[in-house]
Amino acid sequence: MPGDERTVHAGDHRESPPAYCCYGCRFAASVARDKADPQSNHGTLTRLGISIFFTLNVMMFTMVLWTDDIYRDDPSMSAAAVSLLHDVLRYLVLLFTIPVVWLLGLPLIENALADLRRWTISTDLLLFLGVLAACVYSMTSVWHGHGHVYFEVACVVLVAVTLGRWLEATGKQRTTEVLRSLQSLIPTSVRRITAESSTEDTDEIVATTQLVIGDRVRVLPGERIPVDGQVEQFRAMVDEQVITGESQPVVKAPPDAVFAGSMALDGPLVVAAAVPPGNTTMDRLVEAVLQSAMQKERYGRLADRASAIFLPAVLVIAFVTLIVHQRQAGLAEGLLASLAVVLIACPCALALATPMAIWAALGTASAAGILFRRGDALSQLAEARVICFDKTGTLTTGHPRVDTFHPDGVTPLQHVRGAARALAQATRHPLAQATELYLSALPAESIRLTQIEVHPGMGVKGEMRTADGTSSFRSDVGRPTVMGYLGSARWMHESGQRISEGLKSAAARDGRGGQSLLFVAWDGEVRGFVSLQETLRPQAKQLVSNLTQAGFRVMVLTGDRAVRGRQLAEQLGVTVHAELLPEQKQHVIAQARAAYGPVVMVGDGVNDLPALALADVGVAMGCGADITCQAADVCLMSSDLNHLPLALQLAKRTVMTIRWNLFWSFLYNIVGIGMAAVGWLNPIVAAGAMVASSVLVMSHSLRLARRTPEWKSPAPAAELQTSRA
Repeated sequence: MPGDERTVHAGDHRESPPAYCCYGCRFAASVARDKADPQSNHGTLTRLGISIFFTLNVMMFTMVLWTDDIYRDDPSMSAAAVSLLHDVLRYLVLLFTIPVVWLLGLPLIENALADLRRWTISTDLLLFLGVLAACVYSMTSVWHGHGHVYFEVACVVLVAVTLGRWLEATGKQRTTEVLRSLQSLIPTSVRRITAESSTEDTDEIVATTQLVIGDRVRVLPGERIPVDGQVEQFRAMVDEQVITGESQPVVKAPPDAVFAGSMALDGPLVVAAAVPPGNTTMDRLVEAVLQSAMQKERYGRLADRASAIFLPAVLVIAFVTLIVHQRQAGLAEGLLASLAVVLIACPCALALATPMAIWAALGTASAAGILFRRGDALSQLAEARVICFDKTGTLTTGHPRVDTFHPDGVTPLQHVRGAARALAQATRHPLAQATELYLSALPAESIRLTQIEVHPGMGVKGEMRTADGTSSFRSDVGRPTVMGYLGSARWMHESGQRISEGLKSAAARDGRGGQSLLFVAWDGEVRGFVSLQETLRPQAKQLVSNLTQAGFRVMVLTGDRAVRGRQLAEQLGVTVHAELLPEQKQHVIAQARAAYGPVVMVGDGVNDLPALALADVGVAMGCGADITCQAADVCLMSSDLNHLPLALQLAKRTVMTIRWNLFWSFLYNIVGIGMAAVGWLNPIVAAGAMVASSVLVMSHSLRLARRTPEWKSPAPAAELQTSRA
């Protein structure tokens, strides 16, 4: 992808052309321009399509050339006719190769020359030399009228390299576009409170970009907060899941901090801007991921460094071979020997060693419900030593459920249930929804509500009466309605509802366990409370245990309260870091990498993006936000945590396959170059060996596509340590 796409020069404001790390990125950028401008005449994809058409024809004509013995044995054809057909086919192959080299080879040359101007030798130059060697030898054969032609080698290499790099580069580009769409969560206009305005009707509507630190803005219920700041007036429940990942809304009142992109649910807020637009937590979150997306993959950097040594060595050997054989047997023999060196050293097998294994593994992973968005993630996943989990939505279901229901033991149980259910139905708060769902399956008094009032961040109240129109909540007063309350302990205290000592003890015990509590009351007395907590996924505990026994260091990173973090640590037996903002999760991951080695981050929310970006491998749950799946290296298509160990096992097998492929490729090149240099290989044999080497690497890699990975639970720690060595 472009490193610095735009550089503005002082004074003239001219823009320098973008710089690209490889031809694939240049190709992807041109495709993006075509998509952005339907009238564009770049025709990038058309070039690739035309090249594929000509390549298929080249391969077909070449197959006919390789089976020319059929025509030679045909008594109806004379030797002259067979020779003429042979020559026509050779010239057709040459003719059909020219468009492919022109359309796909020239851009490859341009990028290779650009690298040379920067004093770097990349795989583009090595690939081009292999293509050039095949074309030069084939053209020589056509010119002299004898010898084999290898134009199909040049065409297939160009098409495969262009298509493969384009697919990877456009994947990065789509990630960048989706990341940018996150900023649409921040409103483009705001209600700024001026010195004269005192009501909503007199607020000034301005663009969000015009805000400065200290400006006061009004946020109405159901609207997103436009800027990071502090609450100055009012109180509301705020959904911060997009930032903190916490599924339950939190109460925001003066002087609490709020984040741009979060949503006020049930009340207005007046917020004072604490940072300028463009520097909010959401903006920093997006930039953190974009910086990671712009980085070149490790295998690309390793290949370029290897090419810096391999390519000059091959050129030197080919030149020395030409000189030596020219002196011994003439120029023709020297040229053939040097071409054999270049052909045998064509990096086809070396270039296929990693991507073929990776793409085969990607297909197997996709069939198993595991989507790898970056091939390099497989190798990095195999080396992982630390696995960090987000809590909400990852290890837990992300939805609260009722743990226990505590009546006071004095009030009729069906009255307590009925009042709690009716009041819970009056609000869409997640805790109230879970309470209503739980009580709807239990026998309870049928109660109707009137005069409902929702108090943001506190609770709900309303006048209660039974379905028959009478009130049976107080036996000593025959009035038709009673005011009921459902909400927090603070709401009970402020509303004058007394909590008995028995309920206080039960609430204190559940509160220490990290549960959320909803109290129901009327006539000055709390009649009971509901204790709610998030539910661990069924596989979570066993998965963490298996990973720990397999030698991984497991930890949990969450923005939830410390008391819930301690409870989770006791349940899972792992380290839990609680009350973390997205940037703080990055700090913990950096510390873990420095202490133990490569880190995998598993999350499901947008708030996990910085951590997913900083980790060596980011894994998104299938239930996560779309942006998380787009930005993560690995996406588990379902909410089944067991897909994670399957991915680890597949990564291990893939790395073993890659290592075997690389070993064979290097052995083939070393032995082959040596034999070609001493004149033991004809260019035809060298080209055949090159094809055979590529076929061997491909067939070995495709074994990954024939077997779905199986997780051995738990895997021996020694085995994993060996695979990471």
